[in-house]
Amino acid sequence: MSKNKIGICPACGVKIVAGDKVLFSFGPPGTRSRLWARVCQFAKKPGCINQDKEAIGEINKLDYYGDPDELPLPEGKELPEPLPAVVSGMMGSKGK
Repeated sequence: MSKNKIGICPACGVKIVAGDKVLFSFGPPGTRSRLWARVCQFAKKPGCINQDKEAIGEINKLDYYGDPDELPLPEGKELPEPLPAVVSGMMGSKGK
C-alpha cells in the first residue's frame, strides 16, 4: 500500500492511512503492530490487509491488551478507584 493511500480492510473494516496509522472504529489511532496484536492474529479472515510482517514491524508489549496494573500511565496520573455500583455489581449479592 502506498504511503499516501487509505486502505480499508475488507476483513475488519479498519482504515490504514499513510502506511502505518490505523484508524480503529473506537478509540485513538494506533499502528499496524497494535492492530495485528489485538485483532489480525486472531481473526484470520480472508482479505486482511495487515499480514505483511515487514509493514507490521516490531510488536511490543504495549501493543497487546494488558492488565491495567501493568500498563504505564502518563506522569502524574493514577487509575481511578472503581465506582461502588460497579464493584457491587461484580460481587452480586455478596457485596450487600
